Amino acid sequence: MTSNLTETQTVHVMLLIAGGHQCELSLPSDAPLLQDMLEAIALRSHPERSQPNKLFQIPMEDGGPTLYFPSRSIVAIATEPPVSLPEIAPETEPTQSQLAASAPIVIESKFLKIQNFLSEAENQRILNYVIENQGEFEDSRIGIDEPNYRRSKIFYYFQDFGELIKERIKQVLPEVRDHLGLPPFEISEIEAQITAHNHQHYYKAHNDNGDSETSNRIISYIYYFHREPKPFSGGQLRIYDTLKLSDTLYSMPESYTDIPPTNNSIIFFISSCCHEVRPVICPSRNFLDSRFTLNGWIRKAS
Repeated sequence: MTSNLTETQTVHVMLLIAGGHQCELSLPSDAPLLQDMLEAIALRSHPERSQPNKLFQIPMEDGGPTLYFPSRSIVAIATEPPVSLPEIAPETEPTQSQLAASAPIVIESKFLKIQNFLSEAENQRILNYVIENQGEFEDSRIGIDEPNYRRSKIFYYFQDFGELIKERIKQVLPEVRDHLGLPPFEISEIEAQITAHNHQHYYKAHNDNGDSETSNRIISYIYYFHREPKPFSGGQLRIYDTLKLSDTLYSMPESYTDIPPTNNSIIFFISSCCHEVRPVICPSRNFLDSRFTLNGWIRKAS
């Protein structure tokens, strides 16, 4: 599949993505991720072949968050040393044993929504606290210079409210596990952050446990709080029925569920599910009118 390369040789890859963005990484010549990307490019010359829009996830070398992008966004790949594209054989009818061996893992877009998760007083206290600490928010990042993938602001330091949400989550965890079809597990950590989405903010499709640093995230949660009446529209959480094709490759069928943000409610879903935040429309553009969430992840002890 490659030219003049040993199995252990390092390949330096320049990946060009739609929108004028690029990513550099180094991979072993036999890395499944490299082969998957080369195959995505090779399939472009075979329009007769079915080509699902797969979701790639690439962990950043500096330990930052994972880069996500769909296969249709790949414009070109440059490698040093040169690597040949894989040969694409004509499609044939697979045998039953081949189908069973290559069957993807199906992750349904299940979720649990709990209304009135906190008391009215607690809900208002969190909102007041966020408004008072507007200056502590910083632009969200995904580990690379990719401004068109995510737009929001993040606040990481809120000890009292972080402990409050974690304790309430522990109380409902058995119900959450049962609803999502998960077996009991020991918690190693519950992470929390506060996110603000204002006018034309969004977060494109991704999942929450796609690299070695996040692989033990089992359940994701999003607690909503905002001013009433709701001063924005949009901002739905879209959860896709997800097919896990390999450790680095996911496919998102056209089926999904949209969940509108509701004040003082919390959503739980499986962290492997691909999901996104739909664009927010906030006419005032006032920070106080943002779509606020206290969100995070439940990690499983190894």
